Amino acid sequence: MPTPGPQDGTDPARGRGEVGRVRRCVRRFGLGSGPLKRRSDRIQVVGRVVVVLSVLGSPPLAVAAATATGSHLDEVAAAEAASRTRATAVLLAEAPPPRSVGGAGDFGQADPRPPRVPAVWTDRDGRERRGDVVAAPGAPAGSPVHVWLDAGGEPARAPRDPATIPVTAAAVGASTLLVVPLGAGACYVVLCAGLDRYRDRRWAREWASVGPGWTSRSL
Repeated sequence: MPTPGPQDGTDPARGRGEVGRVRRCVRRFGLGSGPLKRRSDRIQVVGRVVVVLSVLGSPPLAVAAATATGSHLDEVAAAEAASRTRATAVLLAEAPPPRSVGGAGDFGQADPRPPRVPAVWTDRDGRERRGDVVAAPGAPAGSPVHVWLDAGGEPARAPRDPATIPVTAAAVGASTLLVVPLGAGACYVVLCAGLDRYRDRRWAREWASVGPGWTSRSL
């Protein structure tokens, strides 16, 4: 007659084996235990714990960084949209043609920077203003150019596009997700290298003090 097993269908031996494997993994992670465990080993274990915490903590940190970045950029975009106005400037001179950059060995690489040309425009208070504005290369004098003006009526860059904010926030979150554990891992590698050098020097000092006695007894 077969011996009846546990009513819940579990195998006690298998459970003890799994517990034993977990204990061995924890012991390896902690670099063992007992009186032979050195202070440098305990420091290395602390480094390992920091690496694990950085891996586990990087996702919530990435979410927090992305949320904070998105909120900040939303405020910046709203402030810029409220303080800047669109205006039309008229060029007072012809914009220079496209220029090439680099030495003689380059093959017609165009200068990516647009030229700045003298122009005249009217600010929000109806006053005529003059200054340099960005224009297309080769634009003739008298051409209209759309510009953004700040609160003082001076040319400014366009307000931040709200559509680009989620992309920037996601990039910041992804960077945090990678940089935090990678930085902790790099610090752990440096820590291990320093601890290994310390152990080697300590072993050399101890061997210098006891080695001659052992050598004389063996002779």
